[in-house]
Amino acid sequence: MIEAGKTVRGIGVGSGGVAGRLRFFRRRAASDVRAASRGCEAELQRLRHALTSVGERIEAIARRAAREIGADEAEIFEIHAMLISDEDFIEDAENEIASGKCAEDAVECAAKKYAAALEALSDPYLRARAADLRDVAGQIVDALSGEDAQSEGADEPHILVADDLLPSETVTLDKRLILGFVTFTGTPNSHTSILARAMGIPALVGTGEIDTRADGQYALLDADAGVLTIDPSADQRAAFERRTGRANELAAEHERYLRSLINKPAFTRGGHRMLIYANVGDGDEAASARLNGADGIGLLRSEFLYLSREQYPTEDELYKSYCAVVDAMQGKRIVIRTLDVGADKQISYFDLPHEENPALGLRGVRLCLSREEVFKTQLRAILRASAHGTISLMVPMIVSSEEIRECRRLLEECKEELMRAGRRFDANVEFGIMIETPAAAIMCDRLAEEVDFFSVGTNDLLQYTLAADRQNPRVSQICDANIEPVMRLIDGASRAIHATGGWIGICGELAADLRLTQRFADMEIDELSVSVPYLLGVREKVIECK
Repeated sequence: MIEAGKTVRGIGVGSGGVAGRLRFFRRRAASDVRAASRGCEAELQRLRHALTSVGERIEAIARRAAREIGADEAEIFEIHAMLISDEDFIEDAENEIASGKCAEDAVECAAKKYAAALEALSDPYLRARAADLRDVAGQIVDALSGEDAQSEGADEPHILVADDLLPSETVTLDKRLILGFVTFTGTPNSHTSILARAMGIPALVGTGEIDTRADGQYALLDADAGVLTIDPSADQRAAFERRTGRANELAAEHERYLRSLINKPAFTRGGHRMLIYANVGDGDEAASARLNGADGIGLLRSEFLYLSREQYPTEDELYKSYCAVVDAMQGKRIVIRTLDVGADKQISYFDLPHEENPALGLRGVRLCLSREEVFKTQLRAILRASAHGTISLMVPMIVSSEEIRECRRLLEECKEELMRAGRRFDANVEFGIMIETPAAAIMCDRLAEEVDFFSVGTNDLLQYTLAADRQNPRVSQICDANIEPVMRLIDGASRAIHATGGWIGICGELAADLRLTQRFADMEIDELSVSVPYLLGVREKVIECK
């Protein structure tokens, strides 16, 4: 026990307050006692099995995160999927095995070496990947040792206290038992904070170490005030209840109101209808989107089908995945974005050349047009799925009419191939592009002659307009503080597209920013596509717009 009424200050994440007993997170660390190597081939086989097992686990975690938290937040696990198949990391581990180490020791040595190399880089984004590598390596070692990576947790609702939480740990915790998070380290932009905020769980980060004698003590967590009160006095409890009680009642009342908006058309008070679509990654998340009233899918990401494996997915595998989304949406429109890798999404088996500035290099449609057979495999799968539902396809990173015409040429080739094979498809499937570059925004009046619709990817449009990497902590604040140039580009694009009778939506993070909803309504944006947890809040805000 520690002193009654002790207060611990940190950075509040989310809002509201919770009360409950503190439980310290205890990882079941892999044993330090390792069996001797069983021989190179046996250890290599164990490593391969573990990599496959962890790859499947990461894919399952990503799907759970996308379903429960949101597709944007689940992108954290795309990085983990890339690391599990990183050729350099795997080669280092295999070399350690060849030198006589068991697979567990080999993975730990390779991870230590690789993490040190990442931390020595000048790029803050790449340095931060060292933590992700340690997360993945820990999961591999757990798989090799046959141990559960989860903690020895409490079986009753509690406030979880930890030095920090890895992304895989945060997502796999039983949300029914977690009242709130408290972490000794972390910032408002750390993985734990991002996931806690998206999960709607109040948190306190950056508290510094808390005495373990507090384990099991009753405490009050006030995220708004950034304070944890351990073993509170009667007066402290009363003040806390007054401060948070009414807030919690209002929150519950608001949640009931939001649920009443499911499937209610989102018209502004001025009569402009905005479709509220969802950004998803698979059929499970699409089903959740439909249950939360999504009018359709505005962005079906297809990258994870490539990132979570060691070889190209087949046409049939892609087709079945798309059909699962069609089944989940029960006739509602689905926009499938074609493959968008390169830049921060590297895939080892693509064998992409090193680029000094990959964000401005071979990514998105540029990569697809350089690998026509890979692109056509996906186009045929999309066309085949269109026979079963309302599907549109959307191409990323377009900057010119020439790229659109090349994509359309390949699409027509795919249609002819499917016809010869006797495959069914929608011959009139809609073809759209993303506005992610200033070039596309500026030229959209001409591009409108070539396409059926547009969707603005605000994440990339921000960084390309402001020449600031949104994932680089040193300059990311530029993207947060200077959205006006992008808003003007979107406004101009909307005017130009509507003048041609066209249709424009927004599928980037700004679509979920309720401070901007009125401006999007004023621009007469046709559709906003957001992660599933934000669907009802955005629908409510549109209905409140003038």
